Amino acid sequence: MLNQTMWICRLVRTLLSRNEVSHGDYTSLLIFEGETSVSLGNQRDTQGNNVCGGQCGVISSPVDTTEVFAFHLDRVLGLNRTLPAVSRKFSFLHDGLPGPVLLWDASLYPEGLAAGRATVRMTWGEYQSSLKQKCWHKNISPKPDSGCSTVHHYEWSKLALFDFLLQIHNRLDKSCCGFRPRQEDVCVELGLDAECGNQKHIQLTNIIHRGHDPRHLVFTNNKGFFDRNEDNLDFRLLEGIKELPESAVSVLQSKRLREKLLQSLFLDETYWESQGGRQGIDKLIDVIERRAKVLLTYINAHGIKVITMNV
Repeated sequence: MLNQTMWICRLVRTLLSRNEVSHGDYTSLLIFEGETSVSLGNQRDTQGNNVCGGQCGVISSPVDTTEVFAFHLDRVLGLNRTLPAVSRKFSFLHDGLPGPVLLWDASLYPEGLAAGRATVRMTWGEYQSSLKQKCWHKNISPKPDSGCSTVHHYEWSKLALFDFLLQIHNRLDKSCCGFRPRQEDVCVELGLDAECGNQKHIQLTNIIHRGHDPRHLVFTNNKGFFDRNEDNLDFRLLEGIKELPESAVSVLQSKRLREKLLQSLFLDETYWESQGGRQGIDKLIDVIERRAKVLLTYINAHGIKVITMNV
């Protein structure tokens, strides 16, 4: 994690150019290119590479700062499924307010920007069925009529744990069926919560993988919520999950989560300061620690297996 964080920190300091691009239904994004040439394992030759000739980053809105915390939490838990992200200020954007910068990964767009990201399309019912079948478990190819996606069974466990701690619902629960949403939540504004009466047919969203690696997920658009109380947590995110990754659960059980997050987040001075320094960062970690306790209680109460998931 340290190498990736330091790499993107260097990249942002060497801004050479900027331009806007459109991809699929997403709004235009500002991309910059760094002068360093570092070989990253996840950067493959794809049609999307013509957007960026070197190492590039995408500058997001200041309201998306959870992306930075999510990156550090992901690495501390040993999941390694998010794109590297740092917080930086740019005088030409957002009135100089700090915002997240995410590593540009062309392999997420194997057919080019116009075609959008490599996305798994499945309904909630199909997802629950795939969990029962343990698709691709022990590298056994599922039958053609199984309804399995390309994603390995263990990936859903990692996603569920990560999303529960941050209360990210835009992947597994876009209609906010598992908690009490607020009037200003997107699911209420768009009327998506009305779909909860027929949950089986609700489409999962933002289930992304790299073009060359369909077995593993990439966690993107990590909009978490730190203001959701323990009496309103979205347990639907854990529905159907029977195993969780030992590497992540061991961190939660070790009582070193705060220490590890503080050490990691301290590397990003801009994010640290934007959250109010140590006091503000501690408040964010307080929320995650409380949810971790809830999750550990859930694991024990429901007999969830904690196993090694090295795939």
